Amino acid sequence: MLSPNVPESLTEAMLEEAISQAVEDGTDVEACRFYGDSLPEIPGEVLEFSGCFFEKCTFRPCGAERLVFVDCVLEKCDLSGMRFEKCTFQRVSFRNCRMTGAQFTASPLMNVVFVGCLLDYAGFAEIKAQHVLFSECIMKECGVYRFRWQDWALRACNLNRAEIRETILKGLDVTSCEIEGIAVDLSSLRGMKVNREQAMGLAALLGLVIEDASQPL
Repeated sequence: MLSPNVPESLTEAMLEEAISQAVEDGTDVEACRFYGDSLPEIPGEVLEFSGCFFEKCTFRPCGAERLVFVDCVLEKCDLSGMRFEKCTFQRVSFRNCRMTGAQFTASPLMNVVFVGCLLDYAGFAEIKAQHVLFSECIMKECGVYRFRWQDWALRACNLNRAEIRETILKGLDVTSCEIEGIAVDLSSLRGMKVNREQAMGLAALLGLVIEDASQPL
């Protein structure tokens, strides 16, 4: 997995001003550091952020046609309810971000890491993913639908009551995760790596009734 290549020397900038200048010049937003800013309305624009660092910034639906993030780090940002549709993420790191209800739709994820993020009720639909890691994330009741992946890892995440549909899970290791009440269609479930306790919980999806042979008749 490739890490974001963020330049050592970044220009301190205001998010709205940097975006306005990029739109006016027809260029990308490059090598900037943003702190505590909010994403402004940019209706109909295609905008690329390259080599940028965002700290404690707020992202909300902004009307953009498409956003592209390349070699970017987002740390302690609030992206709750943000909608990323047909966006691109390449070598991006999300660190300790609040992303409750964020929606990723038809947005390629390439070398993307989510660490310590709050992703409850988030959605990932029609995604093509390569080298993606979720580590120590809260993903309760999130939805994953048609997630096509190569090298996807989940480490110590809370996936309780998450719903995964039409996603091949063969080889995916969730033994370090909490998956109580997870909903997975049977065609997706085949080949997923679980521990013994998790297997007992998933047995209900197969319609199995497990009797405790140790109990006296």
